[in-house]
Amino acid sequence: MTDIRTQLPDCPLAYEVPDIPGTHTALVIPITGGSDVDWQAKLLPWTLASLINNTDLVLQGVHLKVTSGTGWVHERVCSALKNFSLPEHTCIITSGRPAIPFLRAKQYGYDSVCMWDVGYWAFRGMSSRGNPEVKVPLGHLLRRNWAWGVADYSLHPLNNLLLKNEWVRTSFESLSLTDPDKRDSKEKLAEHLKGGSMRARWLHDANRAVYGEDYEDHQKNVAAFFFNESDPNWHLDASLLHYRSELLTQEMFEWVLKYQHLGRDALIALWLLKTGQHAYNFKDSLMIEDAEALNRLGKGDPSFIPPPYPWLCRTQSATEHGFRYAIKQLMGAQLGITV
Repeated sequence: MTDIRTQLPDCPLAYEVPDIPGTHTALVIPITGGSDVDWQAKLLPWTLASLINNTDLVLQGVHLKVTSGTGWVHERVCSALKNFSLPEHTCIITSGRPAIPFLRAKQYGYDSVCMWDVGYWAFRGMSSRGNPEVKVPLGHLLRRNWAWGVADYSLHPLNNLLLKNEWVRTSFESLSLTDPDKRDSKEKLAEHLKGGSMRARWLHDANRAVYGEDYEDHQKNVAAFFFNESDPNWHLDASLLHYRSELLTQEMFEWVLKYQHLGRDALIALWLLKTGQHAYNFKDSLMIEDAEALNRLGKGDPSFIPPPYPWLCRTQSATEHGFRYAIKQLMGAQLGITV
């Protein structure tokens, strides 16, 4: 099935984003390219338009940045943003560096950097009907966050997360072989052993990253924080990630390069554990809804009450109805009305 995000109409809205001098916050939207480049190029102008229209980014001195790893992806980005008058050096080629531009924060002189998922859209909320001044206070929050901030973060035994496999790169389905001599059974066994090996290597490297090579001698294990025997006991969503540039030392940059195969979200959580830091949960300050709210609004579900507050929505699983609703609201927001 064709990804619904690739079927979005071209964004007809034109914007001029002023260049605000001084040392401020960079909001970075990374475009990864590869198989996702088509929908990312379609979604990018709508994402940018929703941020400009419905947040206080410009008022708070937050600079928009769009990064791409290669030149041809950069060309796609520039083509997608043809209706935007952007300051110089808004679109940056990272030349294949890690997704978190640790050193680039200092290179460009920003106090802090926010990595923003291209699927997040901002909405004013129904309570702001006829009042274009009521916006998502994203810029205010980014300028004043003291350290690390993520969309959702917690280390608590009662938490539950379905994305555990994103960390350990394997499956934990039970293994049952009724006929071990069959080819299918042998392949299933091999896959299970491979998965167990991958999980062991991941945990070994995670322990080395946090506690050092001699972690076993000291009886240290990150599993006490991130895994139970049967259920995961952690939750971290860094699709919206914010950090202060002074926290990003050369030591951390070298550490990230060494262990980047563990995955971005895992690296952040492990570094916080290693250094005894904490992450601020943006959900404590920003209303973040999932795509289900958008989909029900798009279908006109009479039993669903629209959020009465400005909110952010991650549109990753939005339907065609949801996107249509979002686009109409965005166009209305440009005119200072609620459609």
